[in-house]
Amino acid sequence: MQIRRPTDAETTVVTNELLIPGLKDSEAKAPEFNELDDDGVADASCDYWLNDDDKILLVAETDDTLVAHISAGRFDSPPVYTRGPRTHIDGLYVKPAYRRQGVASALIERVEQWAAERNCEHLGITAHVDNDAATSMYDHDFDRTYLSYYRPIE
Repeated sequence: MQIRRPTDAETTVVTNELLIPGLKDSEAKAPEFNELDDDGVADASCDYWLNDDDKILLVAETDDTLVAHISAGRFDSPPVYTRGPRTHIDGLYVKPAYRRQGVASALIERVEQWAAERNCEHLGITAHVDNDAATSMYDHDFDRTYLSYYRPIE
């Protein structure tokens, strides 16, 4: 397996085969919070992560097939804290046929290396409460520090 940045020629494939399916998985888990806009999906691209030095998008390739992606961003902590910058993983998707083979772990490790190169002190990730595979992996590899709660504003 090779982990790398996508080439310009691959961005459409990454968007259509990895980014959008991952977003649709999120929508299926929590449609009231992650409802996708049809026009936004039609205009979706990887540019958000590829055109900013504080963001990254990587793909995993196996046998000349793109099988997964991860995206993340670097953020400075507010000055009231003694902690330094952090990186938050905001997207991770592995095609179903390639899950539970270490692909996600390898992608997370590469993002952690990227974050360390940018002097980040912490790496964060979120998962839907009903995503048992993800929460099991994250509980093993991360410290559960916070729980996130959402509700609609009426």
